[in-house]
Amino acid sequence: MRFSAPLISARFLERRQRFLALVELPGRERVWVHVPNSGALTGCAYPGQEILLTRDARPGRKTDYTWRFVRGAAGWICIDTLVPNRLVAEALAAGSLPGLPAPGQVRAEVTIPQGSRLDFVLEVEGKLLFLEIKSVTWVEDGVAFFPDGVTSRGRRHLSHLQQLAAQGHQAWNVFVVQREDAKILRPAAAIDPAYAKALTAVAKSGVNIMVLQEKIEPPEITLASPLPFDLT
Repeated sequence: MRFSAPLISARFLERRQRFLALVELPGRERVWVHVPNSGALTGCAYPGQEILLTRDARPGRKTDYTWRFVRGAAGWICIDTLVPNRLVAEALAAGSLPGLPAPGQVRAEVTIPQGSRLDFVLEVEGKLLFLEIKSVTWVEDGVAFFPDGVTSRGRRHLSHLQQLAAQGHQAWNVFVVQREDAKILRPAAAIDPAYAKALTAVAKSGVNIMVLQEKIEPPEITLASPLPFDLT
C-alpha cells in the first residue's frame, strides 16, 4: 500500500494526549496533528525526531494533519495502527498470508458471539478462520515487544480467540512489526505480565501466532518476511 497524499516532513515536539501531538512544520510553524496510535509509542516519540505527515483537512476534523512515519535510528517506522489491517487485507485479496490457505471469502470487522469484533473472518473450504491483527512499533536491540502498554482489550481478544479454537475453528493472532530492525518478537512481560501469560497460554491451547514484518519506503509499505517469536 502507499499513501496517496504527499508526505510532509516535520519535527516531533510533544504528545499531550493519546491522539494529539505538537509538531514543527518547515518554516517553524507549530501545529497539532492527529496520532493514529493509542499506544505508548516507546522509542518513537523523542522531541526533535523527524516525522512524516499527511495533510487530511476536511470538515469535522480537529486537526489538518495526520502523523504517519517517524525516523528511527535504523530507518523509518510506521506508527499508523490501521496500516497492518490494510496490508493484511491486500494480501488476502491477492491470495493469502504466509502459511494460510487461500480464502474463498473474506469479511472484515466481524462481531463474534462473545461481543468482540475481530479484524478478519475467512471462509476456507467451508470452515471459518479468525484473524486478529496487532500493530508493533517498539523494538530494542532487535527484539520487537508487544504491548507497549497494559492492554485489557488485547487480553480479551486472546480469550475470544482461545474460545473459537476450542470450538474447532482456526484462530490466529497476527503481529505486524512496522519497522525493519526487528529480528524476533517477544511479549512485553515487564509492561503487561497478564498479557504475556495469556499469550503463552492461548498459544498452547490452539491459537496460532504469526509475526510479519513490513518493508518501509515512504510513502510505500509492503509486507516482507515472517519473523520468529519467543513466548518463554
